[in-house]
Amino acid sequence: MATSNEAAKKQAAPKPADDDSAWSSALEVCGEATRRNYRRRRPERSAERQVAARSYTLKQGAKLAGITADTLRTAAQELELHSFVDPRGKLRFPAHSFELTAADPDLKEMIAGYSRLRLQDLTRAVKLGPSRLRSRLRDIGMSPKRLVWRELRGMWGLPDSYAEYQRLLAKSSGEAEPGKGKRRRGGRGKKRRQAAEAQLRDRLIDAFPKWRNAWRDQQELIVHIGGPNSGKTHDALEALKEAGSGWYLAPLRLLAYEIFDRLNAQGVACDLLTGEEYIPTEGARFTAATIEMFNPLDSRACVIIDEAQMLADSDRGWAWTRALMESAAPEMHIIAPATARGLIEVLAAAAEMPFDVIEHERLAPIAVAERHCPLEALPASTILVAFTRQGVLDLKMKLERLGRAVSVVYGSLPPEVRRRQADRFAAGETEICVATDAVGMGLNLPADVVCFYEVEKYDGKNDRQLLPAEVQQIAGRAGRFGMSKAGLITATNRRDLTVVRELYARQAAVLNFARVAPTVEDLKLIPGNLAEQLAQWSELKSIPEALRAVITTADMDERIELAKMLSDEQIQRMGLASALQLVNAPTRKATRAYWLDCAYMILEGYQIPQPPAAPAPILDGGDLEATEFAIACSDIYLWLSRRREFADFCEAQGDVREARREWSLSIDEALLQNLNVARRCRSCGKLLPSRYRHRICDVCFKRRRF
Repeated sequence: MATSNEAAKKQAAPKPADDDSAWSSALEVCGEATRRNYRRRRPERSAERQVAARSYTLKQGAKLAGITADTLRTAAQELELHSFVDPRGKLRFPAHSFELTAADPDLKEMIAGYSRLRLQDLTRAVKLGPSRLRSRLRDIGMSPKRLVWRELRGMWGLPDSYAEYQRLLAKSSGEAEPGKGKRRRGGRGKKRRQAAEAQLRDRLIDAFPKWRNAWRDQQELIVHIGGPNSGKTHDALEALKEAGSGWYLAPLRLLAYEIFDRLNAQGVACDLLTGEEYIPTEGARFTAATIEMFNPLDSRACVIIDEAQMLADSDRGWAWTRALMESAAPEMHIIAPATARGLIEVLAAAAEMPFDVIEHERLAPIAVAERHCPLEALPASTILVAFTRQGVLDLKMKLERLGRAVSVVYGSLPPEVRRRQADRFAAGETEICVATDAVGMGLNLPADVVCFYEVEKYDGKNDRQLLPAEVQQIAGRAGRFGMSKAGLITATNRRDLTVVRELYARQAAVLNFARVAPTVEDLKLIPGNLAEQLAQWSELKSIPEALRAVITTADMDERIELAKMLSDEQIQRMGLASALQLVNAPTRKATRAYWLDCAYMILEGYQIPQPPAAPAPILDGGDLEATEFAIACSDIYLWLSRRREFADFCEAQGDVREARREWSLSIDEALLQNLNVARRCRSCGKLLPSRYRHRICDVCFKRRRF
C-alpha cells in the first residue's frame, strides 16, 4: 500500500521497542514483498522480524544502490523517496518500491547525484593536478570542500553516470595496495602468477601471424599521401579498374555505397558487401566493401585501402592492419594523410613488402577566414560543424526559424538518410548542411565554407579540444575540386575562430600504433571465461618484440561488456568461435539489451526477435530517437543474418530489411519538415533544459512510485 513519506513517518513514529503495535504499523508501510536475498531461517512471526524481511535499512539500501549511506539519507530527504522510521528510530525503505527504484537507471542515477566526491579522487578521474583542478572549480563557483556528483557529471571528461565514475576510479587506481603481512604471504603466489603470464605471453607471441610471405616480392604497394581534395581516391580507382578485378575497402557503408554506385555508373560491374547487406551485380569482378568484410584469401588483382589513418583507431584499427598485412593482391593502393605515412612504411618494411609513395597536392585553394561568421550571417553552401546529435538537431531548428533550408548529417543517422541529406545539399535544395565530424570522411559535398560551431568534442571518454588532424580533415571538405572554386574555413565566434586558425596551421601528430585483435586460436590459449580471456589478452599485449614499437592491441571494452552478459555455460554451449563472433556485433550501450535477447534465442534454438517497431509518423524528437534506435537494432539483426553461424535464426531478414528501409525513409521525410526535436521528459513530455543530463524531469522523478 503506497503512502506518502510524511504519512509513513507519522504512522511509524518511534515508540518503545517492545511495543509490537508500533511494528505492526510499520509493517503496513512495508508492503508484502520480501527484500532480495533475504535469508529466512524460520517463519517470521513477530512484526519486527517481518519488517526486517520486507524493508531495507539505510546501510542495506546504500549497498544495493552502490552509494554511501550518507548519500542515500540525503537523497531520501531531497527526493522524498518512499521511506519510514521504524520504532527503533532507524530509517527504512519498503523492499518492493526501493528495489524497483534501484533497478531503474534514471532513478538510480538521480539518487547517486547526491554523492559527495573527494578532491583526490576527482584529480585522478580528470587527470589534472590538485592546484589546476581547484582553479577550474573556482572558475565555476564551486568549493573544493563540497564536491557533489550531480553538479560535476559530464564535465572535463567525467562520465555521465556515477557507476561509470566509480569504475573509472577503480581502473585508474588499480587494485588496492595490500598490507605488509598479505604481501609476505602472497609473494610466492605473485611470482608464480608472473611466471605463468610470461609463459602465456610467449605462447601468444608464437601464435602471432607471420606477415613475411613468399609472394611479397611480387607485390606492388603504392601509398597515396595527401590531404582532402587532392585526388588520391580518383587515381587509386583508375588503377583498380585497369587491374581488372579487386576490392575497394572503406570505413563506412556510406562510402562503400558511393564507390559501388560510381563504378556501376561508369559501366564497371561492382558488388556491394557490408556487414548488413550484400548487393550482387551480374558479371562483377570488383567489390566495394566495408573493410571488416574483406577476405584476404580472395584478394584478386588489386586492393584499395581507403582512410588508412584508421590503422590507429582503438576499436576498428585491427581491420586495416589485417587488410594491409594479409592481402595477397599483386597490387595494393593505400590512401592516407601524411600523419599515417611513417606508420604504413614501417609496417610494409616489417612484412618485407616493397612500396612506392605518391604525394598528392590539394586541387582547390583553401584559406582560413579573417572574421568569424555568426549563425544569422552564414552564406549558402556552408557546412556547419557541431559534435553531438542533439547539437546538430538544435542548430537545424534555429536555422529553420531563420528561414534557412537545412540538411543534417550525424553518426547515428542511417547511411541512406545521410546520403539523401547530402544529395539535397549538393543539388542546392538546401543552403546549409549541419553535420558532426561524420562529414569529414568521404562525403563529397560542394561546400564553399566549413564553419565550426564548436571546437570541443566528446571522444567516448573525455570532453577535449579538437586535434589538428581533425580540424584539417573536416575543414578539407570546403572547396571541393570541380564542385566549388575555393574553400573558406571559419567559426561562429571570434574565440573559436582563433582556435581553428591555430589548429589548422599546426602540424598534426603522426600516428604511432596500428591495432590488432585476438583470434579464436589466441583465446583458446588463455584460461577463464570469454570476458576474462579478452581482458587478459588485452592486458598481456603479446606483440613480437620487433613490432612492439608500431603495434598494440585493440580496445576490447565493448566486447568484454557483451561477454559478461553471457554465462560460462551459455558460451560453452555456443562454442568459443561463435561466441567471439557474437560479441563482435555492432552494438552500443542502448542496444545491448536487444543484443542479449538475440543471444538468448540463438542459444535456445529459436528465431531471434525482430527489432522493436518504430513510431509512425515521426512527430517530434522522441519519435526520431525511437526510430533511430529501431534502425540500430535492425542493423544488429541484419549483421547476425550475414554470419553463417546465426543465419538460420534470422528467417525474417527480408521483412526486417524492408522495415528498416521504410523507417529510414520516414526519418528523411521528417527531417524535411520543421520538426521540433527539442529534448523532452520521457514520462510527461515536458521540455528539458539543453544541458539537462537526465531523461526524466525532477517532477516525474519525485512522482514516480511503484
